[in-house]
Amino acid sequence: MADIITVLGNVASSPEPGRTATGIETLTFRLASNNRRPDPKTGEWVDVDTNWFTVHAYRRLAENAMASVSKGDSVIVTGRLKLREWESKEGKRGMSVEIEAESIGADLRWGRSTFQRVSPARVPEPQTGADPSGADGAASVPVGAGLADAGADDAWAASGEQATPY
Repeated sequence: MADIITVLGNVASSPEPGRTATGIETLTFRLASNNRRPDPKTGEWVDVDTNWFTVHAYRRLAENAMASVSKGDSVIVTGRLKLREWESKEGKRGMSVEIEAESIGADLRWGRSTFQRVSPARVPEPQTGADPSGADGAASVPVGAGLADAGADDAWAASGEQATPY
């Protein structure tokens, strides 16, 4: 069972794009989440602790986040929490806290954002014995054609279906 976590924080490192050994797009950045509380003596809000996370995004989320997220941005990240123990060559041990992101967005308490929809990738459908001319009443779309190629982007949006980001 995966532990799902949502963290509000600031992007603390420049997002680093990459690829897995199998060619899947990745994006990694550090996220700092400050804990604040009022100081009982002064009544002022003070930062008491900072939690540090390494955020990993994959596929379309990685691509979209690379175009949208910069060091210093306030973001909200939701994903699977991963705790990993490590040991250095010198014998020093520690624990890294990682989030495998499912969603990344701007924290609109601190600014404004404009959303730009990206057409979802179309997964090729298997060839069937159906009439390729579309005589059966269905639109004829070449296998592998994108939604924009088929003119179906508006129909997809109107259907209310959720896009799979990968």
